[in-house]
Amino acid sequence: MKKTLLQLLLPWAALSGVFAQDIHFSQFYFSPLTVNPALTGAIDGTFRIGGIYRNQWSSITSPFVYSTPSIAFDAKLFSGGFTANYLGVGALLLNDRSGDGNLTNITGMLSLAYHQSLDREGNYHLAAGLQGGFVQKSIDFEKLNFGDEFDGLGFGGVTNEFFKYYQIAYADFAGGVLLYGIPSNRFRFQLGGAVFHLTTPRESFFESSTNQLDMRFVAHGSAGMRAGRRMFFFPFAQYQFQNNDNEAVVGANIGYNMSESLRGPLQIFYVGVFNRIRYDIIPTVGVMMKGFQAGISYDVNISPDLRPATGGKGGFELAVAYIGNISPPKHYKRIFCPSF
Repeated sequence: MKKTLLQLLLPWAALSGVFAQDIHFSQFYFSPLTVNPALTGAIDGTFRIGGIYRNQWSSITSPFVYSTPSIAFDAKLFSGGFTANYLGVGALLLNDRSGDGNLTNITGMLSLAYHQSLDREGNYHLAAGLQGGFVQKSIDFEKLNFGDEFDGLGFGGVTNEFFKYYQIAYADFAGGVLLYGIPSNRFRFQLGGAVFHLTTPRESFFESSTNQLDMRFVAHGSAGMRAGRRMFFFPFAQYQFQNNDNEAVVGANIGYNMSESLRGPLQIFYVGVFNRIRYDIIPTVGVMMKGFQAGISYDVNISPDLRPATGGKGGFELAVAYIGNISPPKHYKRIFCPSF
């Protein structure tokens, strides 16, 4: 019964906006353009291309009903000169599917960020970024059941609910700032903040509703540390809130360089664990080598409210990224490899 109740509530919550929540990834470090527009172009290379796929709630309803594939690309412009300042440009496309009513979210975003060097060598940067694009959402109401359809034996009646729109679209915008640097060849860091849905666009399938999408505020930080000759430590933290909802994720990956030569290209295998506080424990595993990165994670649900329905099962994620270098900068810069 609890499974059935939750299966009914989740699509309705997404539809009504009462518990509406933006798309979020457990391996958020693989999806920088959904974290902060200022991260556009913040890479040790010329370009980055990546994708991430998330599937969740398969224990509650049919497999692949809650799924989110996403791809993104960003690159540096004017970074090959004698100045350490540059522009970052990027694009993001995601397709989120939620619930038995097939609530579909197709989002396309373009990003632009300016990276101002704080020193002559380009070891420290302050970046400001903007993001804009369009969101299209649709739903199949024929696949949903409502309370007034229940006749005591099943959902065989006709609902009195009236929906003006089966598909909606709106423009959406975000902005953010970022401070990042490489103090030494053994340490690097990032600190940033962003605001999404700057114009609080109206989002509703009901004609009479004035429901608006509230701004989402994000604060995040990460670091990379080399410990010894072969060990690496990558801690991450992210906090975000939207209306009355909030989420905090903390954790770290620990990497080991498997390359036979300590002076050759790094070949790092890493494992880690993250905590979406109050909700999930998230083990991770992945590899990093020659600009290529791949990671897998799985959310183990620990929420007392959801655990009876989920049985501890949460979300599976697979993420890949590649950072390439077309033209290295002509200014000196400390080198710390690798980086997420």
